[in-house]
Amino acid sequence: MKSSLAKRIDVTIVAAILSFASVFAQPAARPLDVQGLDQFSASGVRSRAMGGTGVASAVDASALFSNPAALAQLSSFEIRAGGLFGSTMSKQTQEWVPMRPLPGLSALFEGLTGDVKTPDSLGRSGLPLSAWNTLQKQYDNLTPGWDRTSSRTQPLSLAAAMPLTVAGMNVAAAIGFSQVINLDHYFQNNNSMSPYLGQERPDPFLITNRNDTLHIKWYQYTRQREGSVYGITPGVSVTLLPGLRVGGSATVLTGSSDDNEKRVERGHINIAISNGVGSNFMVDTVYYRQSKVGTSKYSGTMFTFGLHFQQERYSLGVTLRPPMKITRTWDRDVASIDTTKKPMPVRLDDQPRRSFHESGKDYLDFPLSYSLGIVLKPTDKWMIAFDYELKHLADVELTSATNSTVSRPWVNTKGAMRIGAEYLASKLIALRGGYREDVQAFSPDGSAIIDEPARGGVYSLGAGISLGNIFIDMAYEYSVLKYQDIYQSNANYNTRQQHQVMLECAYRF
Repeated sequence: MKSSLAKRIDVTIVAAILSFASVFAQPAARPLDVQGLDQFSASGVRSRAMGGTGVASAVDASALFSNPAALAQLSSFEIRAGGLFGSTMSKQTQEWVPMRPLPGLSALFEGLTGDVKTPDSLGRSGLPLSAWNTLQKQYDNLTPGWDRTSSRTQPLSLAAAMPLTVAGMNVAAAIGFSQVINLDHYFQNNNSMSPYLGQERPDPFLITNRNDTLHIKWYQYTRQREGSVYGITPGVSVTLLPGLRVGGSATVLTGSSDDNEKRVERGHINIAISNGVGSNFMVDTVYYRQSKVGTSKYSGTMFTFGLHFQQERYSLGVTLRPPMKITRTWDRDVASIDTTKKPMPVRLDDQPRRSFHESGKDYLDFPLSYSLGIVLKPTDKWMIAFDYELKHLADVELTSATNSTVSRPWVNTKGAMRIGAEYLASKLIALRGGYREDVQAFSPDGSAIIDEPARGGVYSLGAGISLGNIFIDMAYEYSVLKYQDIYQSNANYNTRQQHQVMLECAYRF
């Protein structure tokens, strides 16, 4: 990869690598605000086993969460509860392109200079090189790559539904509790910079004269969020004509998350620019670290309206979600050790400390979204389901109550396709499998197509067991997301793999 990247860089424009930076001077180090709020969860273990489909294929009480119109097909009172165990592995690997005028700079970011012996001036012992000419080394033991594994057990859903007859019409009423948004998020970059060397987009601009010194803050940045948004959902469904049902639900959203941001300064890089070309560089020590630890609370109301049309060999489903608003109320404690010019070695706990409290409120406005579903039943044993969902995340608006600014934090204009299948092996056992697209709300830095979102995939399989009035559904999901942040100076390879096991039990009276 290094050689292929190097071919893209003309050595005659190395000065541009050193002299240009984005207006957004901290790529991949965006502060923690609404990360995770785009990660809506599919509820119902049967649905999850079938690739997240459910708009037309839901047949039990969990239809309350996917398409409430399908509830009216129930013939008896049902209650079901489910939980989830998940394990997530995140990893980043960096590769840096050697720069001909300053090869030691990329070696520094790769963490390769620590084991190199510092040479003396002209090979004479006792005559050290000047600060600018000596071998520049990092002042810590951080490496450019990292990996992290985490696990979590949490409730998934609880639902109860009852069929009724009202004025001669078949009606079903239901109420449930479910995870609506999985807020878990983690990111780390051990070579964050401000300004960032090598970034071309969105519009680079000259930040030095032809003979000047470029100053760069070099630091490690980490952000982490753990939590969920849950919903309490009442819903109702009515059969208008044989096979034709309509329904609606209202979900009261509430949740919280633990938020953590950390910045550890690694050094202050000074690059000497001579005639527009980087001629030398030096790394100064910097004593600064900052942590932001707090919580966020979320609230809102989400409405869902659905239509379900069922025939012997096929079914159709449609759901609409009107525009909604999610409010995030946050507060956090900020603690920092201030930058101080002191010679090495010096204890960090000797540095002056500063602590303060911050709080605020953000509003996230979601536009109208919709889902379409189709089910085909070629035989009595097979069911094949297709879903298509479009959320218009690129049109979501974030409003900060603190400074009244309005922005659009996400880029996703794409819909997501889901496909699933169920095979009735016997009256007791049903086998299931599926796949769904996992289209992200962000675009990797340096993406070949501007604002093209990163894409992952989720593969699932499961089974259902019927034991009289007792039903047990199991599902396993494997999701993988891989994307590259590419700059003129380096490429960051990011990977996230997740394993999730779900179990749901139901009883029909």
